[in-house]
Amino acid sequence: MDIQFKEKTYEKYFGHELARLTNVTFSPDQVDEASLGFDEAFLLPFEWFHKFGPYFRRSRRERLTGAEISEFNKAGAIAASYMPKFKFNLFVQFKRPEFINSHRAKEWSHWGQSYYRYATTPHQQEALENIEAHSAGRAATIYASPAFWQVADLWLHVEKMAVVGRSNMASVAKLTGHGRYTYIANGFVGKGHSDVVGIEGEPIEKIILRGMEANDELSLDDHLKATAATILESTGRSDLAAPVFQRVQSAKGAERLEPNSLYDAIEIIRLFAEAFDVRCYAFG
Repeated sequence: MDIQFKEKTYEKYFGHELARLTNVTFSPDQVDEASLGFDEAFLLPFEWFHKFGPYFRRSRRERLTGAEISEFNKAGAIAASYMPKFKFNLFVQFKRPEFINSHRAKEWSHWGQSYYRYATTPHQQEALENIEAHSAGRAATIYASPAFWQVADLWLHVEKMAVVGRSNMASVAKLTGHGRYTYIANGFVGKGHSDVVGIEGEPIEKIILRGMEANDELSLDDHLKATAATILESTGRSDLAAPVFQRVQSAKGAERLEPNSLYDAIEIIRLFAEAFDVRCYAFG
């Protein structure tokens, strides 16, 4: 049975609630072409990006305005010195599962009741595995999906700020080698398939807290640059992920990006998000 709401709608409200789990959250990979590619920023000087954004169009009939990339990088470093510090990234692959209520379904015997199911995608799985493995503890990767399927329930949970609480989160690393994942309830417990294995992760609050406690603070520009460097390293080591990322780079005319440039670092994160349908949330 199809879920009654779109993945993007679920993702939006999940992200809004995620921002409340820490004092400062920043998502540099949300797409809004009118303002530098950002539409999810929390407790940060959003006006700065409007002022210094390299050449974006403020309306359809106005000229492109902004600063050169070198000016943006210089201004970014100055602005970052006044911003909160950052410690940790959470990469989230949002899934829109099927709601299975037929006893003839393949995994019914493992649950004996209605359940939710989604498939993993090999190149996404490998890209996320490598991100976490090469982040030196500064990133975690999870799948997130709703443990409800009716649109009325979505809006009820939005009203109560319970979208995250009514979701199921699965560790990407623990789903290595599994093409499907099933679950029956919110939380962090499910099963990997086809060789059935119980999967138990951690509460998302614990993942974030551990990442925050274990890492040193970095300025926003240095944090974004480090994130971009990790993305380039991890995708370059993946036989499945590398060609996907390179195709997106080529399509966007962005083959030569330098992670030590703040502007390029933001572009690298954005391209990774588009290539693998992933969202990156930075916590400070």
